[in-house]
Amino acid sequence: MIPEVATELEYFRHVPWCAEYLDRDDLLVLPIVRTPPGTPADDARTGPSDYFFLKTLNTPETIAHLAAAATIPDSSQSANEQTIDEVSVFLAIGSGVMGFKGTAHGAFLAGILDLAFIIKLGTEGPGAAVMKPPPVVTASMNIRYRAPLRVDPDGGKLSHMRIVVKTKLRQEKPAKRLVFEAVIDCDEVVVATAEAVYVEPGPRL
Repeated sequence: MIPEVATELEYFRHVPWCAEYLDRDDLLVLPIVRTPPGTPADDARTGPSDYFFLKTLNTPETIAHLAAAATIPDSSQSANEQTIDEVSVFLAIGSGVMGFKGTAHGAFLAGILDLAFIIKLGTEGPGAAVMKPPPVVTASMNIRYRAPLRVDPDGGKLSHMRIVVKTKLRQEKPAKRLVFEAVIDCDEVVVATAEAVYVEPGPRL
């Protein structure tokens, strides 16, 4: 396992309600690697594909920790043969994502939902461990905010969440649509649910 990924996974294993999802034998850890803070963005080709979340928001006050994992449906197959139906993205966030005092901004929640959907796109089809999202763009996203995601306004304590992303419907060509649904869970409280549609880019969406 990549050392940076192992470190992030170990962090979430110390969060009791996250650990119950991570301490299992059929876990497939996804290789999400973030650029260390302060690294020059002089060559995007050598950095992460999503600089906004994997570099810009990689700070102790915003997204302090990030990991992603899935469960292996069939233990008799190798990871390169697996088709993954569900992915969990774990985040630890700080006070830098607040909207109202003590509450994460709704726009931030929308953004991390999109990030989770993109991570799930990387597991579409056989070969989930490869993590190569197809060339698609977000066509629409429908979010239902169900409860505030509480954040320590003084920044002394991180808040933890788990975004569960499932493939709701997959349509192959010519429709070129990928539809997913997700739930943000914070200490076993549902914070938001969402559905998104992704399409191959063209002159018009």
